[in-house]
Amino acid sequence: MITDRFDQPLTVASEAAAEAYVQALDLSFASEPGAGERIEAALAADPDFALAYCVQSRTLLLEGRATEARAAVERARSLAGPTTPREQAHVEIVARATEGDGPGALALLEAHADAHPRDALPLSLALGVYGLLGFGGFVDFPERQVALLERVAPHWGEDWWFDTFLGWAYVEVGDLARGIPLLDRALAARPTNANAAHARAHGYYEAGAPAEGDAFIAGWLPCYDRSAVLHCHLCWHRALFALQMGEPERAMDIYRDGIRPSVSQTLPMFTMIDGAAFAWRAALQGYALSPEELRELAAFTDDRFRKAGVPFANVHAAIVLAAAGETEALEDLIEEVDNAVADGRQPCGDVGARL
Repeated sequence: MITDRFDQPLTVASEAAAEAYVQALDLSFASEPGAGERIEAALAADPDFALAYCVQSRTLLLEGRATEARAAVERARSLAGPTTPREQAHVEIVARATEGDGPGALALLEAHADAHPRDALPLSLALGVYGLLGFGGFVDFPERQVALLERVAPHWGEDWWFDTFLGWAYVEVGDLARGIPLLDRALAARPTNANAAHARAHGYYEAGAPAEGDAFIAGWLPCYDRSAVLHCHLCWHRALFALQMGEPERAMDIYRDGIRPSVSQTLPMFTMIDGAAFAWRAALQGYALSPEELRELAAFTDDRFRKAGVPFANVHAAIVLAAAGETEALEDLIEEVDNAVADGRQPCGDVGARL
């Protein structure tokens, strides 16, 4: 039987399709470019490969193509019938997460993780600040993330993907002694792994080591394409390190070169959030964006984020609009958020609205 690299059996027509699928999954897990091309190769080799459509849906979602992502996961559902029960559950978890049913996806995942602790894609959906736990409205999200990963850890051994997320989870709860060695091991196993590089930047920040963190990102970032999903965010981390080191002009140069909307090539939501967060941090230290730069960020925000979305994005959009004095746009956003809270569409309740 053909399996993926996590030893999970695959209902697939050929080794070629399975190989391309595994390559796509790894590129996605590392936030490296190229996952879309490899999944197209997998589907060219086997157009009825249900799990390949799940990876395709996640890739499309990361590119901001939500409608196409939902279509891909619906295709996965339509093809899941002849697959194994594990694959059917895998498809349903991904489908619910893609369709916005976070609580439903998380409930299925909790049971699935016990039955299939090495089924990596469903497990990955719970992880990180943008995952099902991070956006689930849980006050103890970091602790829940550690608990989930520790539950399945005995089944993993050394694996660069698992080491990345367990290491990062430890860092987020302040356990640097366990987290940082795992992240270093993950980077040694796959040096191009942007998720591990990002998590390692968090480790330097939490350790109060801005000079070391700045040097790490400066050395790592040139290998990473500007269009890749975490490029802007890693620039943001480096800009914060520069602020910590008392180098505001260099921080501003990093913003202008890698974060501002006119140069960032990542998803609009990430560009807006990182722009807002940098502007806020810089202003708190007495170094405001220029009026022109603030207008650029506000126009970008108003154009794409006047409608209420996830609370994390809503709050950052409000920061930008308030700082730029865009009162009308800010009032529209507040009304949208209030309506979303009333409709039960904000997992954290009215926390975002009050902020």
